[in-house]
Amino acid sequence: MRLTATILFLLSISAPAVAGKISEPAKGVTLSYNSNLWSATLDDKDIVLSCMGETCGGDCDVVLTMTPTGLTSHEFFDRFRNEINKNTIVKASESGLDPVVVDKPATVTVAGKEVSISSVRLKLLGSHARKWMMVEEASFGVVTLTCNSSEDEYEIARKTWLDLMKGIVIPK
Repeated sequence: MRLTATILFLLSISAPAVAGKISEPAKGVTLSYNSNLWSATLDDKDIVLSCMGETCGGDCDVVLTMTPTGLTSHEFFDRFRNEINKNTIVKASESGLDPVVVDKPATVTVAGKEVSISSVRLKLLGSHARKWMMVEEASFGVVTLTCNSSEDEYEIARKTWLDLMKGIVIPK
């Protein structure tokens, strides 16, 4: 049976919401989003939303990643939340960005949802930036919100990113 899920991004902004829609055909996941705030693409089998508004608090993407065959969504969540951090460190090291794990993946509750949050400090052109990742389990796989900001703006931006994640509604 084909999995069907609709994910609604209920993000409050001052402009009226314009609904966009994108589907991942293999698992039947359909995503509705505010096209004033997000642009959507299908990357391989994953849906990617990129935040376009200043209300994002930095450079943010949401990626819906489908569970590989042979794993439950919870097994995939457990693996993915640790692998995304490791992959960030490897890629940043290869690029000469001197990554430092600031927050190891930790499971926390945000707006009644169990999520994993982690962050990595990167050195960019003599200054520091922060890459922040929040991963949530979904019936089809995982939803990841990844955001970047300067280290100076991180604490303020992090609160905005938590609000963005609160706007993600994943049906059970």
